[in-house]
Parts: sequence; C-alpha cells; structure tokens
Amino acid sequence: MSKKSPFRWLLLAVAFLSIQQYAVGQKIDSKFSKIKEMGGIQEYTYLPNGMQILLLQDNAAPVVTVQMVYRVGSKHEVTGNTGSTHLLEHLMFKGTKKFNKESGTSIDSKLTAIGAQMNATTWNDRTNYYETIPSDKIELALDIESDRMRNAFLLKEDKEAEMTVVRNEFERGENNPNAVLGKEIWSTAYMAHPYHHSTIGWRSDIEKMPIEVLRNFYDTYYWPDNATLTIIGDFEKKSLFKLIDKYFGPISKAPHKMPQPYTEEPQQYGPRRVVIKKPGQQGVLSVAYKIPGTLHEDMPALTVLGEILGSGTSSVFNRSFVDTGIAFYGYSSVSNFQDVGLFTTALGFSAEKDHEAVNKQLLQVLDSVKTNGVQQKDVDRIIAKLNAETVLYRDGSGSIASELTETIAAGDWTEFVTASDKLAKVTAADVNRVAKKYLVEDQSTTGYFIPIAPGASETAEEAPANFWEPGNQKQYYRYPQGEKTAVLPSKAVGEDVYLALPKTKGDEKVARKTVAGIDVISKKTGAKDFVTVAASFPIGSYLDPNNNEMIPSLTTQLLKKGTLKNDKFQFSQKLEKLGVDINVSAGAYNVSISFKCLTKDVETVIDLLAEELRYPLFDAKEFELIKQQNIGGMKRGLTDPGTMGRIAMLQNLYPKDHPNYTFDIEKTIKDIENASLEDVKAFHKRYFGPKAMHLVAIGDVETKPLYAALTKAFKGWTGGEEQELPTIKVEASMAKTTVVTIPEKPSAEMFIAQYTGIKRSDKDFLPFFIGNHIFGGGFSGRLMRTVRDEDGLTYSIGAGHTGHTYTGGHWLINASFNPELFQTGLDATMAQLKLWVKDGVTQSELEAKKSNLTGSFKVGMATTAGLAGTILSFVERGLEPDYIYQYPKDVEAVTLEEVNAAIKKYIDLDKLIIIKSGSLDENGTPLK
Repeated sequence: MSKKSPFRWLLLAVAFLSIQQYAVGQKIDSKFSKIKEMGGIQEYTYLPNGMQILLLQDNAAPVVTVQMVYRVGSKHEVTGNTGSTHLLEHLMFKGTKKFNKESGTSIDSKLTAIGAQMNATTWNDRTNYYETIPSDKIELALDIESDRMRNAFLLKEDKEAEMTVVRNEFERGENNPNAVLGKEIWSTAYMAHPYHHSTIGWRSDIEKMPIEVLRNFYDTYYWPDNATLTIIGDFEKKSLFKLIDKYFGPISKAPHKMPQPYTEEPQQYGPRRVVIKKPGQQGVLSVAYKIPGTLHEDMPALTVLGEILGSGTSSVFNRSFVDTGIAFYGYSSVSNFQDVGLFTTALGFSAEKDHEAVNKQLLQVLDSVKTNGVQQKDVDRIIAKLNAETVLYRDGSGSIASELTETIAAGDWTEFVTASDKLAKVTAADVNRVAKKYLVEDQSTTGYFIPIAPGASETAEEAPANFWEPGNQKQYYRYPQGEKTAVLPSKAVGEDVYLALPKTKGDEKVARKTVAGIDVISKKTGAKDFVTVAASFPIGSYLDPNNNEMIPSLTTQLLKKGTLKNDKFQFSQKLEKLGVDINVSAGAYNVSISFKCLTKDVETVIDLLAEELRYPLFDAKEFELIKQQNIGGMKRGLTDPGTMGRIAMLQNLYPKDHPNYTFDIEKTIKDIENASLEDVKAFHKRYFGPKAMHLVAIGDVETKPLYAALTKAFKGWTGGEEQELPTIKVEASMAKTTVVTIPEKPSAEMFIAQYTGIKRSDKDFLPFFIGNHIFGGGFSGRLMRTVRDEDGLTYSIGAGHTGHTYTGGHWLINASFNPELFQTGLDATMAQLKLWVKDGVTQSELEAKKSNLTGSFKVGMATTAGLAGTILSFVERGLEPDYIYQYPKDVEAVTLEEVNAAIKKYIDLDKLIIIKSGSLDENGTPLK
C-alpha cells in the first residue's frame, strides 16, 4: 500500500472547512431579503424578525455611522404618558443587561472610549439612536443597539434621577420665548391629533409618570419589526450580515401588532389665536397654517413657497419687513411630519410695536403673494439652491444618517433619493396654487408673544431672538447640543476641538503653496463633488480698549449687503443658485471665512468671495439697519441667564483692557450707536487683504483649478496686516460670589471659574486639558456621570478651558439648575471639584481618555468642515498642517504625574469665582 501524503489530508481539511464556511455564509445570506436599491442605498429585510435594514457603503474613510430608528415618537403618546418616548430615550442609556455602570461597561463609557460621536433624538414620528465610530469598532455598536432594543433595565431609581434631568431640559426651553410660543401654537392648532402634545411632554407627566407606564410603552414599540437599522460608511456587507445575524438573531419580532394612533384632526372652522405674556426682551408674531404630511404631492411646492417667503436676502419677508425696519427677523418654515403639519410664518420685532398692526401687515403681504403669485425665475433659483444644498449637506456618514432618519419617519426612505427630482418639477403655477389652497385664514393659528417688564403689565423694549427652531417643533436630544444664544462680542475663544488625520485608503498628502499672497493648504479626501473652505486673516492689533469693539463685527456683517459690482439682491441670488452661503465673521484676533460648494462651482464662488471682501458697497442705509438689528440682539441677552452669567464671570476674571473681557450689554449698545460708517471703511482698508491670510480647502479638490481661481480673483490686492498681539498682565482674582437676578426664569445658570494664565502653546496646556476633560468633558466626564446621571440635578454640566489661543485663559464649570435645586447642584459640583483637586485622576481614567482622544481622530475624518477648521486652527498658531499627525503622539506622551501636577498648580479652591444667574435673590435664594 502506498502512503498517503499528509499534505493531501491538509488540503482535504482546508477544502472541507471552506465548504462549511460557504454553507454557513449561504445560510446567513438567505436570512436577508433584498427589497430594493436606489441612489446607492440598499434596503433589506432581516427575515427572522422583520427588521428593516438600509445600507450605504462608502469605504473612502475608516468611519461608519450605525443608527437605529424606531418608528415611535410623541404622536404615539396620550394624555398621562406624554413625553414617554423622550424619557425612554434617556433611560435607554442608563443600563442594559450587558452594558451597565455596575459592571463598568456602560454605553457611555464604551462608546466614548473609542472616540464615538453619539446621541439620540426624539421627535413626533420617530426616535433614533446613533454612533459615528471608527469602522473597526462596528461590532460594538451593533452589540449595544441590539441589547438596548429589548434588554434595557428601566429601573425606578434611574427614572427618578432622570426625571429631574428631563425636567431641567424642559425648563431650559421655557426660558426661550420662541419655544414657548411654538408649543402653544401647535397645541392650539391641533386639538385632537397627538401632534397637539409637545415632544418633551407636559411638565406634570414628566414629574409623575410611573415606571410601569414607561415599561409598557417600551414593551409595546421597541421591537425589531418596528425599527430600521441604518449603516452608512466603511463596512463590508458579507461580514456585516454575520454580525447583524449574531446580535439581532436572538430577538424575535413583536408578539403583537404595532398599535398606531387613529385619531384624526377634525375640520377647523375659523382662525384660532393664542397670546402669551411673560417677561422677555422681544415681541414675536407667528401665523401657522395647516398643511398635509411630508409625502403629499403638494409638499415640494410648499417647500419652495416657504423658501421664497422667508429664506435669504431676496425673500419676501426680508424685503417687506427686515429691510424696512419693521422686524429684526422674519422667516417661514414647513414641517416635515408623517401625518399633518404646519406652514409657519414668524416675525420678531421691537416690543414697543403693536402686535395687531404687525399682524395686519404680515397678512397683507401674504395676501399679495396669493393674489400676484411668484415668478418662475424665483422658483428656478430656489430649486437650484435646494438641490445644491442637498449634496452639500451630506458631508459625512452622520449627516446622511440624520437626513435618512426623517425620510424613514415620513414613511418612505426613498424620499431621500427622489426629493430632488420632485422639486425639479415644481413650477410657479404650482407654488401659486398651494399658496391659495393652504394659506387660508380659517385654517390658521396666530400666536403673540408679548413681553412684559418683570412685575409690571406694560411691555418692555424688544430684541430679536437668535435661538429659533424652525416651526418650534424642536427635536429633543439625550445629550445637550451646541446652544445658540444672543450674539455678544465676547472675545473668549472656545476650547480647542481636536481632530486628526490618520493615514487611510487612498490618503493623499496635504498640499501647501502661496497663491496671490495667500497661504493655501489643501487636501483631497473621499468627499464626492464638493469642497469645504475655511480661511482667516489677522486683526489682533485692533485690540485696544480705546477702539470701538463692535467695528470688526459690523464690518463683516455689512459685507453681505452688496458690492460695487452687484447690489445685495443680485449678489445673494448668485450665491443662492449655487446653494452657497459665504460666512464672514470677526473675532478678537481674526476675521474668519467659510463656505462649502460643489466642486464645479469653486471658481465662481471664489470670485464672489473676492468681490465681497475687496469691493463692499458699504451702504449707509444698510449700515443703520444692521446697527438696529444688533441692538435688538443685545437686548435679548438682558433676560437670558446664560448670557448675563457669562458676562459677570468674564468681568470678574479679567481687567477691562484684556481681550477676554466682555463689557456690559448697555456699554455694547452704546458702542453700536456710536459706530460710524467711516470707522467701518477705515477698519476695512487697514485689515482686509491677503497678507497673512490662510485658506484651507478640503474635499473633492484639485489644486490646479483652485490656484488658478485664487490667482485670478485676488490678483493685485496687497492689503492686510501681520498678527500683533497685546501683552497684558492679569492678577488672579480673589474668591468672590456674584448673583445676577433675572425674575421668572425656570432654569438658572451656574458658573465656577478661575484665571489660569495657561496659553495653548504652554507645556502645561495638554496635561491640564486632559485632566480637565476627565473631570468635566463630554458624556463620560465625572461631572456628567455624577451631578447629572447619579444625582439627576441638571440636563447639562461640563468644565472647560478657554480664552487661551493667543493669551492666558481661564478654567470654568457651567451648569443649569432649577432655582429650587440650585444650591444642591452647587454643593454637588463643589464636592466633585474638591475630590478632583485633592486626589487628581487615576491611571485608568487617563488611559481611557487617551483612547477617547485618539479614537476621535478617525471620527474627525467624517466631515470636510471639521478637518478644514482644525487645520486652519493649527496654522493660525504657527504650526504646520502635519501637526495633525503629531497630536496623537503628544497625547500619548502625557503622564499621570504631569496631569495631576497641572490640576493642583492651576486650581485654587480658595480663589474661585462663583456666578449665580437666574431667578435668585441677592443671597442666592429662589425668588417666590
């Protein structure tokens, strides 16, 4: 007998294993039924439990967004459990069988450890949970989403703690006149349909809802056959199917049919009205009309009508109300909900104006539009704008996932793909028809917000709101998003945002070249068909207490109001057709510029940018209008606890001649009133120009046409100055507590601060930054985990270091509390602060934070805007663009000894500045 080769047996074993793996693969694939494919998105049904799956593969960057959309929102709630969906959104982060704080595997800690961008949001028709993560961590995301789908703890003690967090979120919204008015309008417009209820719920339901009600709601709606798993970015489908099967396979479909609301809104017979009188600094008028749901055939025309009426310089409201000085702002918005909606129009104006008179003027303008119609050229311009914005908005997997969420909620995700085609078919006749059909008095609800002086019945002077959620149907987040507040000339620079640029597939080097006197940095990424530009030039030498601090801001605002070549309407319409908004703003040290455009439009947009910067019209009438709008904006801050508290903090930390000092609102208003057009022209002549300008272009960018466009547009311009910075000595302040009393505000703001003198370039900066981030940065910071998550005292608390880019900065803690809980919140915060200073941080905390920071580098690759802004911030400080590669190494090099030494060196518990701002008396006691 001949011997059989052992190699032959090995081949047979390998072949057998391959056949087994193929069979397993075939078996898994058979569980996924492909439904359709459109626009690169593939829809599947996971047959074992009916879960819908949407996949959009893009392997250009090592980042992926995993999102679970549940088709349940506030419309599924009834009286007694309003706010259930939102409260569950919070509780589903508190713990599951596999991911919980007790075992050291909480959702927050697991995701922040890998640098994830994560959150959850609730709205009328849906709830979504999402994380944008390095793509090699996709299994973790699927594990988390599957576990909280059916294994959330939903403990009574967690609900009690989280209730006060949500209540504080509710109270923060009650500080905002626009949010209050919007809630009243929706509840008045819809008497029967559950859109009547605000997404966050009524306060009494938030406070009293039993945990059994929440568990029942969870067991009713949170099942795979009521969910859509959306995965966008860098993945391989075959391995992804295996992971989905692994984690979602054990979950069955719901044991019941998913209940849906069946209440229909009855016919409205006549106009409705709501009037709110509360302390405030602005008058608001809003008129809303009933419209159909998102998928209705009239919605594209209504969308165009909304843009023509209330969006941009050429809009009807801007021409009729803002340009004439009647209102500080005007807008219109179209809700996008599944069942029914509102077409909302609104004006913000001086409270000394009569609401009835303004309302009459608004209705006259709307009647004129209905009678005279709109022109086809305006319709074409708006369609071109919206279609371009569709491409530009889809910058990164997170943005795409967010947009898909709303089309899923509407009932047909393919609207994500087909919406542009539907818009393209809209004609002026369509717009005129829907205006006459829907802007009908008998289907309207009018809302007045009449501000009253605290303790009086007469109206106060007005100011426009700078925080406004279109339609006022705000979607609520598990974690706080960036808040928009009154625009103040604060010179404090925000805390650095660190992104990075790891080597990826097809990675290309950063290019750098001087073009027409401009330092141009560019990088081609995986972005398709669009480019993001971030630029700046220095104005630091203007920093002088004898100069009018509002001149830089007024100058940049006036740039949009026309050039020597095009009036403001011609100029704005050229940009609108391209879907582009050129943002130019002034800070303490730099004028900043940014825009995003289609790659094919780069030359045109750069030409328009140069025209705006080089040849502004500086019209005297427009200048006076801008001054009045700014004065209105400042006045709003007088009754905002956050704005007034921040001003008090900075005034206690810095002398008046320091760049980080902020003057009283009254002083700022006087500066605006005293500003002259000659001052603006002189500032422009001295500081504007390519000298010392940096420009960063990221995305689908080609250097040759970019350089050619810049050369052509900026040729012959030699203006500008090098950055010159004042040196000002600051003595650390002694301990002091200041109370800023603002009556009838249900949420108060706390600031704890100390001057450190740390500059961004100092060797202590990074150790202190890391130590402080462990203490109060992000979801997993100690302050959020204790004062918020354990004690349930606030919706938002955090610590940061700021004002440090070019000069010594300061450290601060900021939180919001119900006035009745303010002292408790302050005590809880101080307890954590004392522990942090006394004991420092641990080695395990340091390693976790390093992992978080380095993991976020890959996530930072997800958007061109984030990358462009980060590179610009580096080169402004004199660093090379390639510092994005060095930064992770610098983070890893920081030692525990350096971190704890920095904490003790810069935080003196005996010299803290404490600010209490809100409805508190001089002793910090809640006002009655």
